Amino acid sequence: MIIILIIAFLISIISLFVNACAWKLLINWLGYKKRDDELIDLYLRTNLLKYLPGGIWHFVERFRSLKSSIPSSQAFSFVLLEPFLMLSAALSLTAICNLSRTPFLLFFIPLFFLARRWRAYLIMQLGAVKLLEFKKLGEKLSFTRESIRSWNPISPYPIHAVLVELLFILFRFAGFWFCLKAFSIENIFGVFEWISLFSLSWSIGLVVPSAPGGIGVFESFLLLITRGEVPEDYILLALLSYRLIVSLADIFVHLPFQFKTKLI
Repeated sequence: MIIILIIAFLISIISLFVNACAWKLLINWLGYKKRDDELIDLYLRTNLLKYLPGGIWHFVERFRSLKSSIPSSQAFSFVLLEPFLMLSAALSLTAICNLSRTPFLLFFIPLFFLARRWRAYLIMQLGAVKLLEFKKLGEKLSFTRESIRSWNPISPYPIHAVLVELLFILFRFAGFWFCLKAFSIENIFGVFEWISLFSLSWSIGLVVPSAPGGIGVFESFLLLITRGEVPEDYILLALLSYRLIVSLADIFVHLPFQFKTKLI
């Protein structure tokens, strides 16, 4: 069991770097030319802040760092699109695993809003939710449709960012699957059904207000939709193990930046 959980831990660490690369590709698609390693470092350095009360401090810190070299509206947009990219990828995986079930095809819709054609509309809608939170923290920014349209993506669609984000969700699932395997419940459902259940629950945990880091909603929803089919005590142990492993991975990846700060 210990070896299996260690594998889950290593996979969770890799997933963080994959997600950082997806964000970098998204920003590059939007026309930002900062060094790639700086963007990846920024993502990894701020990721642990999502556990602070409020659940937005990782976004705020990325925004503050980016706006030092680009207009605040552009920096705000880069921060807004990252969770939407994650949500779109997770929902699309749910749809892919349920192609025979017509209602699930609706989960592909968020992917279309990432296209250059809908970019300004999407950012304005997302900004309406987050703008007030940022202003409450004293952040000053000008956020209008005209400011968004003043810069253009380099291609019609961020296909590379989407593909890497899909890979991130699959890495996240792989870590979860090894937690299931540690308690011998991975064969209760097929792999594709587990991917579907995981992706849908992960999506719910991403959008529903909860404790910082999405703690609680993901686990509760997965317990709910597997009730009666998976032994509750075993799935609960798997979920607790997964949450602990993911949190430890976040801390582990953050440590080098903490040591670097102290050395400076």
